[in-house]
Amino acid sequence: MLALVLTQALSLLASVPPSLAVACPRINDVQNDLGMKLSPGSSVSSNASDAPRWSLYRPPSPAFIVNVKTERDVAATVRYCNKNNIPFLAQSQGNGWADTFHLGECGLVINIAGLNKVQFGRNRDTALIGGGALVNDMVTAAYDAGTRFANPTCTCLGFLGAMLGGGITRTMGLYGAGVDQILQVKMVTASGEIVKVSPGSRPDLWYAIRGAAPNFGIVTSAQVKAYPTPKAQNVAWEGAITYADDKLEALIQAIHDLDLKPEMEIDFLFATSGPPLNTPTITAIPFYIGNASAAEKAFAPILAVGPISNEAKEVPYTHWGDFANPFCQKGMRKPAYGASLGREGLVPKTWRAVYEHFKQFVAANPEAAGTSVLAEYYPVQKAVAIGNATSSYPFRDVPIHVVAIPMYKDRSFDATANAWGVRFRDVLRSTDGLRENSTYINFAHGDEPLEEVYGESLGRLKTLKKRYDPLNRFNQWFPLA
Repeated sequence: MLALVLTQALSLLASVPPSLAVACPRINDVQNDLGMKLSPGSSVSSNASDAPRWSLYRPPSPAFIVNVKTERDVAATVRYCNKNNIPFLAQSQGNGWADTFHLGECGLVINIAGLNKVQFGRNRDTALIGGGALVNDMVTAAYDAGTRFANPTCTCLGFLGAMLGGGITRTMGLYGAGVDQILQVKMVTASGEIVKVSPGSRPDLWYAIRGAAPNFGIVTSAQVKAYPTPKAQNVAWEGAITYADDKLEALIQAIHDLDLKPEMEIDFLFATSGPPLNTPTITAIPFYIGNASAAEKAFAPILAVGPISNEAKEVPYTHWGDFANPFCQKGMRKPAYGASLGREGLVPKTWRAVYEHFKQFVAANPEAAGTSVLAEYYPVQKAVAIGNATSSYPFRDVPIHVVAIPMYKDRSFDATANAWGVRFRDVLRSTDGLRENSTYINFAHGDEPLEEVYGESLGRLKTLKKRYDPLNRFNQWFPLA
């Protein structure tokens, strides 16, 4: 879901080695020298508000922002930055939060939000998507056209940023992972060349970008799958179901015991009621593609626990992500920490410890009352069946992805928030049910060893990195070199 807040949407990133750094150019010089190479409607500025970030915790702080209108603008900007040794990164919606940015004082952001095309094929089973396309715009266009995407829940995300990191979606059980939705891409390489990449063209690069794209280039557009569905059938049953504190263990056990079919998915959330009381809350958000009667039967175990309230109902495709809207708030400091789990990680005792840890944190720190813990549990049968042969996303068989998001304003609170996040992660990993620590890259904090986010793909990715980006231009997002 946050995968999308959750990304990815993820930025596609780049930099130059520190040894090549030079004095910062003046904004007027950049505007004059680069501006003449850009298309009409593009712009160069020094105003950070042109490319806002979801989190203000250690964000990239560029000296320059280039608002592009075409993929040629992206290529021209990459070549300009290479020539002038200017570190750069590409950003769509700015939702990536990892603590791996090191853009420096002279860096440049390539804002690709203007590359927002959504164009359907004749049969509405494919679409051409711009690199900056917003999930909300895609969902609206698809619903009006009588089709749908396998898209992230959070509609404020850039679609391709989230998908290229792996892409966990609520329709994953039916359609596979986000990387499985991509049929071909156009991208700008480290040298500033525009290339097409597909299973039949540059297959090694095709493998690399579907799971680790920010280390290899800037994807400017992609042809992706769509799934024709009449409006009357384009509905799902979902909504917030809240529980009392003493029901937590029973709820976790019921979620563990669910027979999670392809048309199902479930999230659960620890948050607060908000000011003035900031009362901790436990909420499950089940999701079922189909009608209410079938959904209630499928989710009978969690309903039998005895909720305080139940707001689940049938909603159209355009409202599937409504419950995630509060996560879309930009600003504030949010040093998020993630962990991935097997089904065996749904241990009631462990989740009681996580919840008590959360309650203690928000009670002791009212300035962080907006903090939350979100867990997402997916059916992975389809993703596993597709397999890892042609994509570098490593965790197809891992069904549960969890993220803790401290939220506050004051920089002086960073150490306290980080200590809480590390403790949260340690508690979850103590019973995660996995052979090795694993973290979905779009939920990771940035301090993890690369093996934890790239898994068994790491060795091959490092080899391909040397081939496709030998100067390590793209090194901002969980860098491989």
